[in-house]
Amino acid sequence: MLATPVFFTQLGVIFVGISDNIMVGYLGKKALSSVSLANSIFFIVIIFGLGVSTSISSIISSINAKNNYKKGAIIFYHGLIINFFLSIIMYGLTHVFLIIMPYLGQPPEILDDTVSFLKIISISFIPWMMFEAFRKFSEGLSLILPGLLITWISAIINIILNFLFIKGIWIFPKLGIIGIAFSTLISRIVMLIGIPFLLYRYKKVRCYYNHFKYFFLKKKYLKKILKIGVPSGFHMLFEMSVFSISSFISGKCGVTVLAAHQIVINLVSSTFLLSTGLSVAATVRIGNRFSLKKYSELRMIGKSILLMGFIFMFTCSLFFFFFRNYIPYIFIYNENDSEVVIIAKKMILVASLFQLSDGLQGIILGLLRGLQDTHIPMWISFFSYWIIALPTAWFLSIKIGGIGIWIGLGLGLSISAILLFIRYEMITKKLINYK
Repeated sequence: MLATPVFFTQLGVIFVGISDNIMVGYLGKKALSSVSLANSIFFIVIIFGLGVSTSISSIISSINAKNNYKKGAIIFYHGLIINFFLSIIMYGLTHVFLIIMPYLGQPPEILDDTVSFLKIISISFIPWMMFEAFRKFSEGLSLILPGLLITWISAIINIILNFLFIKGIWIFPKLGIIGIAFSTLISRIVMLIGIPFLLYRYKKVRCYYNHFKYFFLKKKYLKKILKIGVPSGFHMLFEMSVFSISSFISGKCGVTVLAAHQIVINLVSSTFLLSTGLSVAATVRIGNRFSLKKYSELRMIGKSILLMGFIFMFTCSLFFFFFRNYIPYIFIYNENDSEVVIIAKKMILVASLFQLSDGLQGIILGLLRGLQDTHIPMWISFFSYWIIALPTAWFLSIKIGGIGIWIGLGLGLSISAILLFIRYEMITKKLINYK
């Protein structure tokens, strides 16, 4: 039951991403490439912070099992402070990218739009990271509905503003792809403003809010969050940054390959985000059982979540395989961009082959996070993506073009899934034998 509302929350995020790209597709492959490159840089910078935020739900889940409201409020407060300072650092890092952008070997015809787009959405680091602290706090309490509602409200606002800004309707100026950046910024501010009020409706949350006041920062609480959060952050950074860097590799292959790559990134990230509903459920449920030392139940829950993940991702794999010849036309309308469609079809075929690996490694990571095991998974991620996936993707892009990038990424995901599963089996069996 916990996974279902998270699923629909992520569906809202996907709805925004896909609608953005469909609208950008009307403006041509150059616009699609500009947005792809800007978003790749944005996610390289923010992904570490999103990983750190996951520690909040894991810790709150354990605290909530014991109804320790004061400690939960303290953890939430420290999580908010950490996320705020991370967002400031992210904003600064983005402007470093803006300086070095001309030297990254990307198509010169897309650089101006990329820089302009990135300058605007970089402001949204602060509202998004603060929103994530609230969302992870609520997920730790098994309250998913507030995040679901505000995500869909902001998604609808985003799409309406996209249409108004791109077309220049009524009092709104015609801004093209820059309008999408403003729409994204406004929708993320709405998310931050809305979620505290939605959460306040719940008696359980008010019990924590009543203990919420100004606390002096304490080293032990910062350390508790960062001990779990930093390895999780690096794990997500090692994985997701490889996908972002793959856009730079695609860019070196030309605008056409980069546009096709953006279509497939949209598809793959969509199925992965949907599977994170199970990953979040895994973290909360496993964290709760782990706190109560009910290890047999813990392992049974893990098996059930993995089975659901297998069924879902296998279905996604079949969908990609059988509809690969039709999907690109959702994003590409100009007959002059037919070469983008041809390349995208081949990339989608490769992506369909590693859907199971992609979803299952994310779910297993959620299981391990519930066990508060994040250090070893971090190094598994580093090995799988930076030692295997990225060099392979770069080498094959030189030999066989854009499709080689996806072969390299798929190989890294598969190795990650296998190693993480071995790690999970070792830990859970050890817990049961120890008991």
